Amino acid sequence: MYGLPCIPMRTPIALASASALVMLGAVPATADTDSLADRAEAAAAAASLQASVSSRQANATMAFLLPLRINNPRIGDNFAFDVVDTDTGEPVFSRQATEPKRPASNMKIVTAISALHVLGPQTRMTTDVLAPQAGQLILRGGGDTTLGVTGLTTLAKKSAKYIKRNDLLPDLVQPPSYRPKTCTVDGKTRRSTTKRPCPLVVPPQTRPAVKIFIDDSLYGAVSKAPGWTDSYQPSIARPVRALGRIGVYQWDSAQEAASVFAAAVRSAGVKATVSGRLDAEDDDPVAASFRGDTVAAQVRYMLQVSENNIAEMLYRQVAVERGRQGTWKGARLAARDTMRELGLNTDSLRLLDGSGLSRDDRLTARFLTEALQVALDTEQYPEFSSFFDALPVGGRSGTLAPSAARYTTAPSKCAAGKVHAKTGTLFDTIGLSGYAEGADGELRAFSALVNDRPQNYSPLSTRQAVDGLVATVNGCWGPTDKTGTPPPVE
Repeated sequence: MYGLPCIPMRTPIALASASALVMLGAVPATADTDSLADRAEAAAAAASLQASVSSRQANATMAFLLPLRINNPRIGDNFAFDVVDTDTGEPVFSRQATEPKRPASNMKIVTAISALHVLGPQTRMTTDVLAPQAGQLILRGGGDTTLGVTGLTTLAKKSAKYIKRNDLLPDLVQPPSYRPKTCTVDGKTRRSTTKRPCPLVVPPQTRPAVKIFIDDSLYGAVSKAPGWTDSYQPSIARPVRALGRIGVYQWDSAQEAASVFAAAVRSAGVKATVSGRLDAEDDDPVAASFRGDTVAAQVRYMLQVSENNIAEMLYRQVAVERGRQGTWKGARLAARDTMRELGLNTDSLRLLDGSGLSRDDRLTARFLTEALQVALDTEQYPEFSSFFDALPVGGRSGTLAPSAARYTTAPSKCAAGKVHAKTGTLFDTIGLSGYAEGADGELRAFSALVNDRPQNYSPLSTRQAVDGLVATVNGCWGPTDKTGTPPPVE
């Protein structure tokens, strides 16, 4: 049995539920100056009243209303929708739920679950600097998706200190002697000639720059994903490498990171220049290491803002951890293996990338609701404990924030704070998959995948139409005069 994740009373879900029932006169309104105990009591009363709606009645109301609202010109006909009662695992409503659809960024749910399960939520990826010989440093990427200027500067300071302490600076070089074209002898300046050459000048010794090499070989050779539109790179997703700064969208993220690192080495008092690529050897001495954020933090950021670079790096990292090559094929097979390991059927799926940018990706709404149910089973899979809270919240955060006009207008506004879900958008695809709190206070897993989006409507119009269906799942957009009243459940 899947239970509602433990959510503090002052979270948006709890307070939104209480506020809605206050408006209906179910519990007394409390002033802003009321104590936390008063607020907790009001919320508890709201939850108690909410629980008076049975799960059977809540599901029956959904099953009655959704068929009346699902045929919407803003959504179109190529639309899969699946709703499951997470307490019983029973379907509440299904439409085209087993037909493979293009998922857009709902693919990141697969990436998140794979990363948390295989890598572990507390794992941190490491970026190393190795010193194979005097005068050389190798900046080696380990798949840290959150590497930034701070990390590269830390590595640079430690590396500069290491090569100074271990006498690994380049050897001093004696530049060749030369005769200047002019010289001053006995207070007189004259030109140097064959008969009267100027005195030979011996320049001081100089130390060459440390050569910085790049090792971003962890994921293999760079190539474009199957199904990616040419215009996606590098502005939507950069070529996938194991080294790059967070937020940087360039063709060669490793070269850019190495340039930042080299500048920081120079600031630490060591001349340095980027000199190309060189794979490190296993026994090369480590001059410095930097560990990035946890996998759980990376997953949260990826889901909140739908960050494609993080998604693709995590997708490859799972492949490496499973002993496969960090290539597109290796990542696809690793994701398949992980989903099957979790008891999920992948037979009709195409898991071609980690971000959902591929137009050839295919998931089913039923697969997504089943995966979402697995992610709730934190007793069997404690590594998923952070997943629920990592999702954007309708009308509150991430890609479902008010700035995105999600859950801010009727009829979905009433569900604000009660929907935790991952969004997805391609020019002809809209996705939304996650959890909605039902009228009985329990969670429903849902997945909505719109393909062939009607182009005479804006993407936002389609998104808001889907939000209305989710508000129906939530129960706040209930029966109207137009729909009539569902029959009571005995």
